[in-house]
Amino acid sequence: MQALICSVGTEILLGNIVDTNSQYIASHLKEMGIDVYKMVTVGDNFDRLYKVLSEANGLYDYIFLTGGLGPTADDITKEVVVKVCGKENELVVDADSMKALEEYFEKKDRAIKINKKQAIFPKSATILKNPKGTAPGCIIESKSKFILLPGPPHEMTYMFDNELQLVKDSIIKTVTAKTALLGEWDMASRVDLTGSNPTISPYATDYGCILRITAKAETEKDADKLLEEGKKKVKEALAKYLITFEDKRKEEILIDLLRKKNETLASAESITGGLIASSIIDIPGASDVIHESYITYSNETKNKLLNVSYETIEKYDVVSRQVLKEMLDGLYEKSKANLCIATTGYAHLGHVFVGILYNGKYLLKEFQFNGDRNRVRLRAKNRAIDLSIIFIRGDYEENLDF
Repeated sequence: MQALICSVGTEILLGNIVDTNSQYIASHLKEMGIDVYKMVTVGDNFDRLYKVLSEANGLYDYIFLTGGLGPTADDITKEVVVKVCGKENELVVDADSMKALEEYFEKKDRAIKINKKQAIFPKSATILKNPKGTAPGCIIESKSKFILLPGPPHEMTYMFDNELQLVKDSIIKTVTAKTALLGEWDMASRVDLTGSNPTISPYATDYGCILRITAKAETEKDADKLLEEGKKKVKEALAKYLITFEDKRKEEILIDLLRKKNETLASAESITGGLIASSIIDIPGASDVIHESYITYSNETKNKLLNVSYETIEKYDVVSRQVLKEMLDGLYEKSKANLCIATTGYAHLGHVFVGILYNGKYLLKEFQFNGDRNRVRLRAKNRAIDLSIIFIRGDYEENLDF
């Protein structure tokens, strides 16, 4: 099955807003086994939109449209689709949609009159409710199936997830593999992504790279079986780079590991400025394992709190393996934590050191990251969490390639 995604709105063409709706729809259609053949954006112009949709009608199984369902004159999407499908003589007021408008506007006549066009549909249309706004969506069938969704992202995503059912008589299940240390291209090169069911798709997120495994079957049991096949494939390919298939953040995995061992954690952060501790404290129950954390941004603070010597800083530079080790030693002396994490680096240069001291064993790693200051700091935080998990599990080896 193939789909076209069409975002409607002059504000998108002008660059005033970013079209996140198309990306959201495309990523979910892929999981459903529906191929997105093309994405287009058309401004609020009746003739141009009519031309695009007329040419597309019959070429695709599904045509998704977002935006242009509101009450104003430039909200033209539904009117254009109605004309393309030749359903101008089938228009009726949908009673449920009208009732929802009346309740929303508390029976204010002027507001209801202005918004009434949002409750008018072809009689044969399937109405998609919109409890997040005033404009319902709909499905209008012609040579293609036209799916009309609202433009505001919070309305569109709710409607897509809760009102729209494209694949009937099928069970679709997904599971996500969270990985450590690997970039998207590196992860993708290690895993066979050519299978059609289950599908395995790589994604880059702010918390590291993931693989989404999606299975489609007639029964839940068969879908689960396919998922297990996909999980086995990923596990064999990634080995020690795989962190979990559970619906948990990596920080939660780290907390669980330490809690099971009745162990504690402390951090001393320079370049990451508290990101590591903050991400861990975000998790409920973090107080079981993290007892203290320090932001040691200046040389004076490194010396005062962690006993890093000025001589070491002068000789090797503050961003160095030697300073990192002294930060870990000083942190352990203060906290006696089983797991000590330290970072130092130059954010503007992307030059970073991440250090782990776990029950007397050191791991000191140097990295060169691309990106702006915040991106570099985030990547340093992610590496610290990844390395901690792998080190505690006993999976770290010097020949790990990342």
